[in-house]
Amino acid sequence: RAVWIRTAEGQVWSANGISAEAEDRKFTDRQDESDITAGLMWQTLSRTSDDLKLRAEITSFVPVRVNAEVMIVSLTNTGAQAQQLTVMAAVPIYGRSADNIRDHRHVTSMLHRIRTNENGVIVTPTMSFDERGHRRNTTSYFTFGYAADGSGPEGLYPTLYSWIGEGGSLSHPAAVYRPEVCPARQPGCTAAGEEAMGGLRFAEITLAPGACAEYIIISGISDDQSPEEMMEGLKTADLVKKVFEETRAYWQEQVNVRFHTGDPDFDRWMRWVSFQPFLRRLFGCSFLPHHDYGRGGRGWRDLWQDCLSLLIMDPSGVRDMIVDNCGGVRIDGTNATIIGDQQGEFIADRNGIARVWMDHAFWPFMTVQFYIDQTGDVGVLMETAPYFKDPQSKRGTAVDNAWEPADGLKQRTDQGQIYEGTVLEHLLVENLAAFFEVGTHNMMRLRGADWNDALDMANDNGESVAFTAAYAGNLRQLAKLLTDLQEQYHVETIDVAAELEILMNMDPESFEDPAARTACLETYLSTCAQTISGR
Repeated sequence: RAVWIRTAEGQVWSANGISAEAEDRKFTDRQDESDITAGLMWQTLSRTSDDLKLRAEITSFVPVRVNAEVMIVSLTNTGAQAQQLTVMAAVPIYGRSADNIRDHRHVTSMLHRIRTNENGVIVTPTMSFDERGHRRNTTSYFTFGYAADGSGPEGLYPTLYSWIGEGGSLSHPAAVYRPEVCPARQPGCTAAGEEAMGGLRFAEITLAPGACAEYIIISGISDDQSPEEMMEGLKTADLVKKVFEETRAYWQEQVNVRFHTGDPDFDRWMRWVSFQPFLRRLFGCSFLPHHDYGRGGRGWRDLWQDCLSLLIMDPSGVRDMIVDNCGGVRIDGTNATIIGDQQGEFIADRNGIARVWMDHAFWPFMTVQFYIDQTGDVGVLMETAPYFKDPQSKRGTAVDNAWEPADGLKQRTDQGQIYEGTVLEHLLVENLAAFFEVGTHNMMRLRGADWNDALDMANDNGESVAFTAAYAGNLRQLAKLLTDLQEQYHVETIDVAAELEILMNMDPESFEDPAARTACLETYLSTCAQTISGR
């Protein structure tokens, strides 16, 4: 997201500080003073050039109700003389799935259909490229620009090549450094089959000493509404500033927790931590599509982290979330690892890879206990939920070949009925199964984990002392909850699946024998590998 300033004398300054060293040495931004000020869902970059006597502020934010990112660019003349300046901005418009960064980048760029109007550049690919089934595309990606009064840019650079030129780059674009070889195009021009660019050049201005010029740069994604319609409320600096204040106020209200520990730095950091679950839900596990979990999906831990954060900030819907999340637990104590878009939606692993993380079963009980401590709602333990079912069986060590997709993704009984158990039963299944899955040292097996991806023996031989202790804490607290149910709520009996008797009735004196514990678990897993009795 680059903003460039070019003087009448041909000097170039990057307001973002991202320029590369030019052969003609006409850039002067290497020693500029820079500052970042940030809040909830916004940031402001301030840079000052002593050589050019200019100060730039770029405020970036995402409006609450518009699917776009907005930059407010403010340019001030800090010198004693009037200056003639040209402001240019450029945002690459990728316009397709992040997967295409790695696969089929060239062919997907050929699908681009680029048009322009008096405000900027719009890209609407002809189709969504997916080898499992290509689909006609209706999504548009765009970059628009406005001067403070709502007037559009003077010229446009709708393709990457038209912006960077022969031998140029995004940090040294020919359109900025050598405008004579990359002239701007006029609104109304079109292009096809190329990498797209939201390149904008505004009309030259004369900036008096102390005067300030403002520009608005907006990048967005449009599906059911045209980009032009989306921008109706963001066309002038005054309108955008109003939306910015509304956005700031919205997030201050959403992150409605304050910490007062006597250490202001720690208090502010904890407030930021409270904001992190919002970022994860909005933007996914990673904000970089090139890196790590770039698909933006959620994992099992994220579901329970959401509950924990909402218990502090917005507890109204947490009870339903807990019950729905329990629907992701398998009868063998493991859980679904691909989470759907809707609450309580879980999807079978399309890759057929058995994923079992030994810590996954720990977090649900910790969350439920926190919920009960906060609300006193012990009754949530008696709510019922189904169990997740897919081909993965026996805690990821076997495949249920009898399962068919037509059977659905819920555990069934021998009679073909969907089985539901209480939240308490789900917690017992998770923690008891983990307790019995031990290694040769009688500690709970490590299984898969983010911390042992590079240790290829850990899945077979690894054991976790830390989580053995953690699960022990869970089991002690579960016992206390059962006592509370009996003493405070006069609950004398609870229903559990008959198969759980196998795990509940083992002689405690045999717990010291890892082989005995493993054998007990294997008996249980074999009994419920496909269906369960329903008793």
